[in-house]
Amino acid sequence: MKQHVRDIFYGVIVGVANIIPGVSGGTMALVLGFYERLIGGIHNISGATVLSFFKALTLRRERIDAFKAEFDRIEGPFLLKLAIGAGISIGSLAKIMSYLLVKQHDPTYGFFFGLVLVSAFTPWSLIKKKTLPTILAFLIAVAGIIAVSESMSREEIIQKAEARQRIALQATESGAPAGAGVGVARLGFFFAAGAISISAMILPGISGSFVLLLMGGYFDILRAISSLDLLILGVFAAGCLGGIVVFTRILNYLLGRFYDPTLGFLLGLVVGSLWVIWPFKESMQVGAETVYLANRLPASVGANELITLAAFAAGCVIVAVMIYIERRGATENAGGSM
Repeated sequence: MKQHVRDIFYGVIVGVANIIPGVSGGTMALVLGFYERLIGGIHNISGATVLSFFKALTLRRERIDAFKAEFDRIEGPFLLKLAIGAGISIGSLAKIMSYLLVKQHDPTYGFFFGLVLVSAFTPWSLIKKKTLPTILAFLIAVAGIIAVSESMSREEIIQKAEARQRIALQATESGAPAGAGVGVARLGFFFAAGAISISAMILPGISGSFVLLLMGGYFDILRAISSLDLLILGVFAAGCLGGIVVFTRILNYLLGRFYDPTLGFLLGLVVGSLWVIWPFKESMQVGAETVYLANRLPASVGANELITLAAFAAGCVIVAVMIYIERRGATENAGGSM
């Protein structure tokens, strides 16, 4: 029972991380110690898994038993508990997190900055040899994250904010579903957006929602969710399913053949994401929305800065405790098996 609750809680954490632009669910999976298990389980999903599922729908005992065996092979119970936890967090906490990001931007990002900063210890400790290829992979990843985060100019960020408000206004006035009049090319875009963003979500340091935002599909998907546009959501979900199955196979191969450089790259993604989630930023008002621009250092230390610092410390402590608990449990299990 304790393990079931823990796995669902892990899913809750990953789900919350994935709904925050700039925060990576993969980072949380890595620091909590189940990243390779997650990738391995998804990698094991195959056509045989799908076929076994449909055969089990006939309710014949031998086919149900065969599906149970296949489900265990792909770490199905573990993946299902993670999915339940993620669904709970996304469904129940999305509005709360959206409120905090709008009303308490700096402390919220300060908290996640602390989470991510300390979480970098996990991939660092897993690297066996800090060789030149591993260091280069780390530096490339850091540079890549910063380059992506800075890919939009100040003017483009403002234009996107204005476009978001126009879309929201049109949706309110018309009440039309997001998929009304959507052509094949646009549906193809949503499929690709799902595949790319879900692949980014499982990479430590890369926020899938942030990638979706850069691609220009973030608010279309939000609108589709709010209006329950099943066409767009179905195409997007299909892209997510295809992307995560294919991408995890690539990642699993890299971890098997180039373990240290791959972990070095993942570590670089984690460290690079700190640039994205730095809590103190220049801001300006665009209509009813506050838009955050370049990183800055606080000009003075006031209540907001002190609260942000406290939130940062809380994030650091939480991850440090998680790492301690996970390592203590691993040590106890190792001692018990001797």
